[in-house]
Amino acid sequence: MHGRKRAELTTATLVTIGVVVAVFALILVGTTKAARAGEAGPDATPTTGASADATSSPEIQPAVGSLTDIKNVVMILADDLDWAAFDQVPRLAALKNEGTTLSDFVVTDSLCCPSRTSFMRSQYVHNHRVISNVKATGGGWEKFFSRGLEKDCLPTWLQKSGVNTSLIGKYLNGFPNGTPAPTYIPPGYNYFVTSTSKNQAYQGFDYTLNENGTLKDYGHAPADFLNGVLLKNAASYMKTLKTPFFMEFASYNPHTPAPYEAKYANTHTNDTIPRTAAFNAVGTNELGWIAARKVLTPHRVANLDRLWQKRLRSAESIADTYEVLQAQLKATGHADDTLIILTSDNGYHAGVHRLATGKQTAFKEDAVVPTLFIGPGISKGAVISQVTSMVDLGPTISSIFGAKTPSYVDGRNLAPLLRGEAATPWRTATLTENLSRTRPGDPDYSPFEAPAFHALRSNQWLYIEYVNGDVELYDLKNDPLEMNNVQAATNPAIVAQLHAQLHALRNCEGASCRVADAMPNGTSILPFPQVTGEPTATPSVSNTATPTPTTSATSLVQ
Repeated sequence: MHGRKRAELTTATLVTIGVVVAVFALILVGTTKAARAGEAGPDATPTTGASADATSSPEIQPAVGSLTDIKNVVMILADDLDWAAFDQVPRLAALKNEGTTLSDFVVTDSLCCPSRTSFMRSQYVHNHRVISNVKATGGGWEKFFSRGLEKDCLPTWLQKSGVNTSLIGKYLNGFPNGTPAPTYIPPGYNYFVTSTSKNQAYQGFDYTLNENGTLKDYGHAPADFLNGVLLKNAASYMKTLKTPFFMEFASYNPHTPAPYEAKYANTHTNDTIPRTAAFNAVGTNELGWIAARKVLTPHRVANLDRLWQKRLRSAESIADTYEVLQAQLKATGHADDTLIILTSDNGYHAGVHRLATGKQTAFKEDAVVPTLFIGPGISKGAVISQVTSMVDLGPTISSIFGAKTPSYVDGRNLAPLLRGEAATPWRTATLTENLSRTRPGDPDYSPFEAPAFHALRSNQWLYIEYVNGDVELYDLKNDPLEMNNVQAATNPAIVAQLHAQLHALRNCEGASCRVADAMPNGTSILPFPQVTGEPTATPSVSNTATPTPTTSATSLVQ
């Protein structure tokens, strides 16, 4: 049971925590009013947030121009691309020298549809409530559609501001189920191309595309490879575009089964999953869901390496995507006024912690994804180390175009960080949630999933509360591979602060999220004096100290 349940706090510690929380609450009163500036909300950052300096490589080059030179945005969204795979594709790794890397960019849920919805709505999962990939478990396109979210999301915000908007590639899981016709085009898009073949699209061949209202079938010839077809479509459409425009190119790669073009068949033959100290290893104070996992056999590891090689070949398509779109921008005269954002909807684990393959954990392999900004006003070779989130992309892109964002937006505008303003007040942590289980038929189904959870990630801590009452805590400064659960051995006051912030974030909405994400979380712990005797009154720590754990994944999003 060591490290299993939430640490019990002494009365003295609770008193001190109450004082800390009370002081912080007073500080936030003015902050909350500022943050509630409606459509300007994402830019109103609490002055009490962490302001750790962004680190940079020795090869950093000053930005050419400024962010005001950005007139267009192209976003390349990969599917299940993790940092380990990214770094093993030389053309992708080289892009770090072409722009600014967000080294701690955290997804709201390491699962396709919830994460993509968070991008489109700039909301945490508990707010947009698309909690899975399929209708049966509370998610997918049908949940997004039934809640009317397609009428109020990033493309509609931009289009209302006169921006030409397009999506080419993967939309939301389950599309076009429940729509009037397979040729349906959601609101907010001037140009829309996606597969109507659902899971078949992950095979890379034998699919049907809705090409802006016209259905077209593709077969199994080399020229039918899905990412290549989508790229030709995007490059062709880009020739017609005039400023301002926003294009989302959403690849299906390298999602399992990781299809790849024939020209990459003989590449990555000697690559393997990185053998870090976390690979196929047993951690300390593991909890039930992971403690029961056996060490992977050599045969299983060999199979994982073969799959990994396929994933790398498949990820070459992401490098192709960048190169083709960048070349087309140059050809059309938009290379100097277009920002390219490259990221992924979630990461992927293979072999770490003895977990074979998959995602849907709070571990960094799944939750911290490659993210780069390349373009005018963006420093080359720079690294932003502050904790950033998928919910930040919407406010950032909207600010570039001068588009208004709704008051319900949870994220922050990344522009100050991109400008290199290291003293910018910023969040101390962000939220990752997983609120539903997969079922057979889901493209990401796994019979070996972690329990549903809420997780808090900062530069120093990964703190996870599972719905079954288990708690994990990893000290990232001393344990960057997240192998040692130190919840039971950590100062209860720090654990209480982490719990308080997690509780605030999992219940936040809109402006309150930009207050909750700036709370103290163990890096700014105040001295805890020794208190003797019984206090005459215990300060209230409602909503901050130890609320009753939620026991149902469904109840988390009601």
